[in-house]
Amino acid sequence: MKKNLRNSIALTVTLIIGLTAVCLAQPVPAPAVLTSVSKTSFNEVTAQLDPGGNFYLYLGTAQWLEQLSAKVETWRKTFTSFPDAKPEDVENINKAFDLVGHLITDSGIETVSGVGISSVEIEKGMYRNKFLLHHFPGKDGGFLWKFGGGAPHPLTGLDLLPANTAFAIFADMDLPLMWETARAEAAKSGFPQANDFLKQLPTEFEKSTKLNWDTFLHSLGGEFGIAITLNESNNIPIPLPQGAIMIPEPGILIAVRVTDDTVFNRIAEELKKNQQVVNVDKTGLKMRTLPVPLPFAINLRPTAASSGGYLFISSADELVNQSLAVKAGDQPGLKSTAEFKQLAQGLPAQGNQFSFISAKFGQTMMKIQKQTLAGANGNTTSAAQAAWLESFFRADRASFSYSVGMNTPDGSLTIGNGNQSAAALMLLPVAVVPGVLAAVAIPNFVKARSTSQMNACINNLRQMDAAKNQWALEKNKKAEDVPTEDDIKPYIKLMNGELPKCPQGGSYTLGPLSESPKCSIPGHTLP
Repeated sequence: MKKNLRNSIALTVTLIIGLTAVCLAQPVPAPAVLTSVSKTSFNEVTAQLDPGGNFYLYLGTAQWLEQLSAKVETWRKTFTSFPDAKPEDVENINKAFDLVGHLITDSGIETVSGVGISSVEIEKGMYRNKFLLHHFPGKDGGFLWKFGGGAPHPLTGLDLLPANTAFAIFADMDLPLMWETARAEAAKSGFPQANDFLKQLPTEFEKSTKLNWDTFLHSLGGEFGIAITLNESNNIPIPLPQGAIMIPEPGILIAVRVTDDTVFNRIAEELKKNQQVVNVDKTGLKMRTLPVPLPFAINLRPTAASSGGYLFISSADELVNQSLAVKAGDQPGLKSTAEFKQLAQGLPAQGNQFSFISAKFGQTMMKIQKQTLAGANGNTTSAAQAAWLESFFRADRASFSYSVGMNTPDGSLTIGNGNQSAAALMLLPVAVVPGVLAAVAIPNFVKARSTSQMNACINNLRQMDAAKNQWALEKNKKAEDVPTEDDIKPYIKLMNGELPKCPQGGSYTLGPLSESPKCSIPGHTLP
């Protein structure tokens, strides 16, 4: 019997093992891949993003934006069909919808087919972020895709930046096209005020600058840049509510690509009137500097210069000279620094715009921000509240980054390296906006509450002063007589049988008749 049982168990186990092996040997069917029945830009957008990071986003916008102008027409009918709408209201509503319709059609916003964002940590604490605004090839006819210049080109603006550059943005911008577009849209708008304003703008410009508007526009070369330098060898005080703080001396440089010297010549002509102007005219450089006679902590010598196809406006002629020395290769520039080299790894050398923020700039702004926040809080917030407000601004970590943006056959692509992930950058407004509101609201709420309490206390003092005078009148008292609380109780409105109390916990002193009652809290004083 036992032998038969053992045989049955062995046979059962063998069958189970065999069946399991057969099942495991069978291929597991792959899950079905769903395909959208509507065409999307998913493949085109995601092909340019980096998978495997901590943030990845694709948003197909074609179904949202397709035929947007037709949807606007539906909204027009809704608004113009209101029963109480007056004829003039309907006319203005139609004009507004006409304007919106023209802008949608002419801008090319309906051709935006997708948005993509990705972020990958390429080394500890360093992220590669990408942002793509996509359109299908050949769908770039709207001005949305034209204002930012044409094909990518070498980023020559980088060759102008000194090694101590802390912040810089250079970008292509077609101002003549923007002007023509604005005129065309205003003419279509049906609003004569807009059309009249744009017609008058060139005249007003010419009156104030003595430059022909069209000549000015066409003297611009389509690239604009601004840079801020920080000179760490000279720290200067910045006055703030909580006292001055020391920061590296800043300098500012504006660079505009130009096709001729129209703007520079006009500036130079105007500066001729000042005998203190320093003139430099030599091969490859025209420069005009206006020394400031007043003493300043920073090197302030407003300067205009023209060289190498750029118009420079700077806080000092020294900064222009440094920029030109970097361009000529006579002085190391930003591109030679270890920080820039690290941030520029893997990024394209050509584009239509770039931006750079150094760690030093982030630290300086963080220092100013923290001190300003402390000054705004003053004594009106607790240490815990102040720490909470500061937490919204990532006061423990200064941001730094370098990014390049470019026009591509299928949209606008920006690639950047920095110590902030796209996830943090996307969520930053969610944190900062409440933080800014709180930074403003809490101190003001506390201040308002303190003011209200002070006013209530002063009102108590006023009642006690009137009660003292009434007591003195009825009791025929002299100026040096001092009443007690019980003396004035019959002449004042009591609270639970007691004199009114200071809302902030101050103690009252009635004093002699010749003096007003006093509170121990500073500021709680009868005028």
